[in-house]
Amino acid sequence: MASKVRKAVLAALKRNTFTVDQPIEVRVKGTNVLLVGEVEDEALIYEAVATAESVSALLRIYSRLKVRQTAPVREKAGVI
Repeated sequence: MASKVRKAVLAALKRNTFTVDQPIEVRVKGTNVLLVGEVEDEALIYEAVATAESVSALLRIYSRLKVRQTAPVREKAGVI
């Protein structure tokens, strides 16, 4: 059952134009689904969770998704 649930959640994430290119790992144990990875912005965390929830109302969705950190831009001396 876990592999079917995992495949269904992954398929839903791939169908969603917002989450299709995000590196999201799906882990399943029973009816518990854990989303793990780093996404581009905070809105995509909510989008991924909502997409996973749409697969079945019987699933419990948990998220360990984080917003990907970008390297800070260094300011050049004397340039604002």
